Amino acid sequence: RIVDDPSMTINDITDDQIHELIRLPEAIDACRQAFEGVGRGEISNPARSQRVEVRDGLDYFGLDMPAEWPGHCRSRKIIEEYSDVVAGRLARRDAYLEFEDLQTNRIGPQSGSQAGRQSVRLDAGVITDMRTGAAGALGVSFLASRPLQRVALLGTGRVAQHVALACDVLFELDELCCTSRSAENRQAFFDAIGPRLKAPLSMVPSIEDCVSGADAVLMAVPTPKPIIDAHQLTHVDSIAVIAGDSRTRQVTHEVLVGRPVLVDHYEQACVSGEFLWAREQGRGQELALVRNDGGDVMTMADAACGRVPATGGTIYLTGMGAQDLCVARIIHERWVASH
Repeated sequence: RIVDDPSMTINDITDDQIHELIRLPEAIDACRQAFEGVGRGEISNPARSQRVEVRDGLDYFGLDMPAEWPGHCRSRKIIEEYSDVVAGRLARRDAYLEFEDLQTNRIGPQSGSQAGRQSVRLDAGVITDMRTGAAGALGVSFLASRPLQRVALLGTGRVAQHVALACDVLFELDELCCTSRSAENRQAFFDAIGPRLKAPLSMVPSIEDCVSGADAVLMAVPTPKPIIDAHQLTHVDSIAVIAGDSRTRQVTHEVLVGRPVLVDHYEQACVSGEFLWAREQGRGQELALVRNDGGDVMTMADAACGRVPATGGTIYLTGMGAQDLCVARIIHERWVASH
């Protein structure tokens, strides 16, 4: 853990700067590096700590996500969200990341007003959106058992935008289809993302129309009740449930029973909505978690290292500090070079 010191000079790297310092394909590569590093035991990714409570009439959700690559770098991301989960509306979100370079024991320039600095604080909004989108697309690429031609996306928020862009980078698609409840949001998504895609983008009003004929379905919808069931996904090869946490439940239990389920972080998945529901109903043992011959739960890190067969199934993503760490490492290096 990086310890705050009032004597440190803090210099924020803003989201606007981050947009200039890294591109999505590089963030995808960094996330792949994170999964592989965790899978090889080189990067430490302890379970995040979280707090859920009601503050000022809104649902408060706080996360503390540490990670360390010994001898290289370490980071700690803090996220605080205020939302109306029932209405599916995010009211406010504050996110920042503290990063330390362990190879040089410095962050930033070592002359003038920057001398002696031990940590830097980065805005974490863009980093989180990028790496979450990257992880969704990578997860599907690890598990898919057939070439992906049509991908369906549920949701039109910032994360969904980056999921769409990441899928467009990784796959040669015939079509990317997206839906959300709001016609206004669908149009805004199309206007913002459509011109940036190689693949044709279609926006449809219903989940049924969106997932029909899809090879993969990725979803990033902050909903407390499932929006899709196993019947709707019968012919879908790969599914990605993105941004799972204790407040949300995007898919019915049967979706996680009828096909292999590959998590990014088992401890974090266990305290996320679908897993909590299964345990409360006494049905946790039904979850079709991918396991090795010894019975241990396997993860995205194992898949990145080639230890999980590409059989199709469901990716369940809660978010990993290791992804933030590897993305921030690139940003930091370029920020230092620019100074």
